Amino acid sequence: MDNPKTTRRDFCGHAISFVTVASLMEACGGSGNPGGPSGGGNVPQLTQVGGTTSGNTVTVNIDAASPLNSVGGAALVQSGNSSFLAARVAQDTINVFTAICTHEQCIVTGFSSATFVCPCHGSQYNTSGAVVQGPAPQRLRQFNSQLTNNVLTFTL
Repeated sequence: MDNPKTTRRDFCGHAISFVTVASLMEACGGSGNPGGPSGGGNVPQLTQVGGTTSGNTVTVNIDAASPLNSVGGAALVQSGNSSFLAARVAQDTINVFTAICTHEQCIVTGFSSATFVCPCHGSQYNTSGAVVQGPAPQRLRQFNSQLTNNVLTFTL
């Protein structure tokens, strides 16, 4: 026959296990979850543009359709296996950074209101590479860049 004490103990043990697992899932929910409350799931994705690497130099041609064609535009530059963030901050200036978030090395893919947003935990960086919202502990690594005749070049 059923022992009420054992049944209650089993029930409480299962309930505590369930609550513990649910708490852990919620605590880990932002990890890699772009739709989570701390992620950048509702942020528009950066347009990807291609670049070519020769030695330590990356070259990006900017045509009229490129998001980098006008001041305020930004793009995710893909060159080989590397990803970079580019933001046109003035008519003759494009700032270029690594696209690797300084928090847990996710690729930063969002951009809204002149702010780059990491989809993993919601870290935000301005177009100068500085952290404007954590958990990122430091600014993005910036590369020396030059814009001449609609060609962006930057040195790694």
